[in-house]
Amino acid sequence: MKIKFNWGTGIFIFITMFLLACSFVIYKSFQQRNDLVSEEYYPQGLEYQKQIDRFAKANALSSQIIIGEEAKEMVITYPRDLKGKDVKGEVVFFRPSDENADFHDSIRFDTSMIQKVSLQKFIKGKYVAKFFWKMDGKEYANENTFRVNK
Repeated sequence: MKIKFNWGTGIFIFITMFLLACSFVIYKSFQQRNDLVSEEYYPQGLEYQKQIDRFAKANALSSQIIIGEEAKEMVITYPRDLKGKDVKGEVVFFRPSDENADFHDSIRFDTSMIQKVSLQKFIKGKYVAKFFWKMDGKEYANENTFRVNK
């Protein structure tokens, strides 16, 4: 049996290929993970001005928080303004692409204003470190983006 290739056959082939391509895109989109940054995003949005004020106070310090990678540790260097003060707070290591890789740690530094975190807690890729602390009755916040290369 011989099939004639005319304009009707061409349209049929085009529509079939288009529907197959759409089906493939829909299938692939269902394979993607869509983790929310936070489950409680609405109440956090209402507190946003307070958060902006915390960031402004942290930016007014003499220097910024610096994150670097050494042999088997992430090294966090805090500003000298925190030295000798009663600092209470936490740092949240947030991985945008995988919520299972997120973890919390308390802010604790030695006399040289350095905190070390083991690289074994991280997986390779992009992280955002979110710092929240209280000092002298004021609240501060800072955010740094870094990449783990292990």
